[in-house]
Amino acid sequence: MILFADQPKICDLRKLICENNIYACKIACLFESYGLKYDFAEFWVQYENNMPVTAISKFYGDMTVFATDKTDYDELKEFLLITGFSSVLSEREIFPESYSGIVMEKFSANQDITVDVASDLNEVYRLLKSCESDTFEVPCYEDFILDISHKIRHGTALCVGVHENGKLVSTAMTVAQSKNCGIIGAVATDKNYRHSGYGGICVNALCSLLNDRKIFIMRNEFENEHFYISLGFKNKGKFYIKRRMK
Repeated sequence: MILFADQPKICDLRKLICENNIYACKIACLFESYGLKYDFAEFWVQYENNMPVTAISKFYGDMTVFATDKTDYDELKEFLLITGFSSVLSEREIFPESYSGIVMEKFSANQDITVDVASDLNEVYRLLKSCESDTFEVPCYEDFILDISHKIRHGTALCVGVHENGKLVSTAMTVAQSKNCGIIGAVATDKNYRHSGYGGICVNALCSLLNDRKIFIMRNEFENEHFYISLGFKNKGKFYIKRRMK
């Protein structure tokens, strides 16, 4: 049975999303950032024999599934179809013809690394858009600014950068962050400053700021493996995203 996570079921949701898991981290970040106050952020719990076994979140149309070995995937698939989604992110391929990529992880450690906290999100957005490609998509300006600034205020996101001559030339951020984990994304370097080590400096700085949490990244299956291995990440498994045609 899948039930909406209203106030009486929050304890069950929290039990699930406290795990050191990339999907639990995304749901925990969304919950800590927005709670139950906004219509565009929704949460559900799947129960088996009255025990919580699956957590589900929806941010606008994007859904994330944190499953366990007790998850009922048949019920879950039917629920997702009925509820409607723009995308579903999960550890297992729930729908056929899903896009797959690689999850990597490492434990953060305190290091003596200093970079700027990238407080000007307009500057960050301009850099990200300049690096956009077929495999690196950037949300629309309004969605990016509103979501990331809100998360930074609530301590569920961080953004760092390297400047040269007053210009932001490299950046990275935690696109989701919880008490136990962080997910690093939006790693980008101006094309004129690549191969200078700035991207690695930004990622390492974020890892240091996350204070012994488990750190995850999601990458294209055929890109950036050597870069992240050189920074101490290890391949963990696959992720699957199913996007519905509009």
